[in-house]
Amino acid sequence: MAEYEKDEFDELARQAGPVGVHRAPRAWWTRVLTPLVVFLVAGLAAYGLVVWNWNTDISSPEATTSVTASPTAETSSSATATPSATASASPAASPSVTATPEPVIQYDAGVVVRNGAGIAGIAAAQQTLLEGDGFTNVSANNIKASLIPDGVNVVMYSDEALADTAARVAEVLGIASVQLGTTPGGGAIEVLLATDPAA
Repeated sequence: MAEYEKDEFDELARQAGPVGVHRAPRAWWTRVLTPLVVFLVAGLAAYGLVVWNWNTDISSPEATTSVTASPTAETSSSATATPSATASASPAASPSVTATPEPVIQYDAGVVVRNGAGIAGIAAAQQTLLEGDGFTNVSANNIKASLIPDGVNVVMYSDEALADTAARVAEVLGIASVQLGTTPGGGAIEVLLATDPAA
């Protein structure tokens, strides 16, 4: 191999460090500083958003109505044996009306009419009555009579939110018993027929 004279580039190659157009190494803290600033700014922004949202909810509470009934009546009378007899009656009645909430009836709730009476067609007849009242998700099938609690017609529902709906089903079908509990077939609302409700 040919030998050339040593020049300034050979001298630079012998020295430690970057050669040519290279940047000097950055300090370790500059690599950590950028993500740290981003996390701090994002955290402060999230905290500010939560505090602002929390204060907005508190400053505009929902209007609540509370009406109580407290009827009171006071009557007092007094009479003396002197010529100037006085009698006073001061009724102070303040009747107030308590607003009752409207029932929440879910006409699309699943209702299963189950025939345990052994009489053909009574479940289908009750299904027709419910559909005529506006219920849209009604089906009919059979059940063993032994699975009906106390052997009486009952409307059972599995969720407290369906209480008004179950009460409406019982009203339409003329069934007196409505119970919250586990339904035999696992449905949301089940009408368990031990006898013909129309009889």
